[in-house]
Amino acid sequence: MAKSRKKFKISKKNFPLIAAALVLLAALLVLVVIINYQPSAKPQEPETQVQPAPEPTPKPEPEPQVQPQPAPEPAPGPEPEASKKRIYIILDDGGHNTKQLMPFLEFPGKLAIAVIPRLAYSKEVAELTYKSGKTVMLHQPMQPLGKADPGSGAIYVNMSDDDIRKTLNDNLDSIPHVVGFNNHMGSAATSDERVMDVVLKVAKQRGLFFVDSFTHAGTVCAKVAKKNGMRIAKRNIFLDNDKSKEKIMEAFNAGKAIADKNGYAVMIGHVWSDNLASTMIELYPEFIEEGYCFESVADFFKLENDSEE
Repeated sequence: MAKSRKKFKISKKNFPLIAAALVLLAALLVLVVIINYQPSAKPQEPETQVQPAPEPTPKPEPEPQVQPQPAPEPAPGPEPEASKKRIYIILDDGGHNTKQLMPFLEFPGKLAIAVIPRLAYSKEVAELTYKSGKTVMLHQPMQPLGKADPGSGAIYVNMSDDDIRKTLNDNLDSIPHVVGFNNHMGSAATSDERVMDVVLKVAKQRGLFFVDSFTHAGTVCAKVAKKNGMRIAKRNIFLDNDKSKEKIMEAFNAGKAIADKNGYAVMIGHVWSDNLASTMIELYPEFIEEGYCFESVADFFKLENDSEE
């Protein structure tokens, strides 16, 4: 026999408890829903890489205004040759041999060798002089006032104009590389206007210079040269009237004093002078240091301000 089920009945007595339980259950459900609720995810925008702001370009600083400065004084350079005191050296009596010549060709400055014509070594001396870079001159023999023999190829006061011209031209032609000449002895000839007129006209026609060796105070060379519109040079100092080294040095000092006054000095020595070459070489550095320069006498005639007086 079937058993009868018991019916569950909510009694008024149990209703408040059941209601409270239901409310509690509902509250739990709501709480669970709230806890588990997640809003739908919105698509995330890609992060924008924030670029650092560019650094401001620095403005160029204004260049400082440079005040123009006066140009510095140039350092003093070598003194121009034209402003130096010039020494012109002529060495007479070349042509007797070559041995006496050689020491003078070692001289570091310029100089001239005056060669006597018609001697055994005249041509050889002229060639050696030229090859060494020195100046070649003819040392033209001329009649002196005394009885001394001037040598072969001399000009005498009793010669005709034609003979004077021929003698001088022959002598000039016999010496190679000649650019000028001076007188050997010649105190009588250089005092004679007619003789010197012929001589200087030959020089002018051939484009050669003439140096008056000034062997006599009565020379008329400058007077005749002026009449012919020529410039000549004149010796100021004989270097070896006394051949001792001391006297040669004194003569050089006298020449320096003339150069200090006039701007130049013409000095004549001789190749046979024993102490002259060595003294010249010894004094050379001192001369250069003191502002002198050694020039060829040929250069004298390129300078307009020089005078034969």
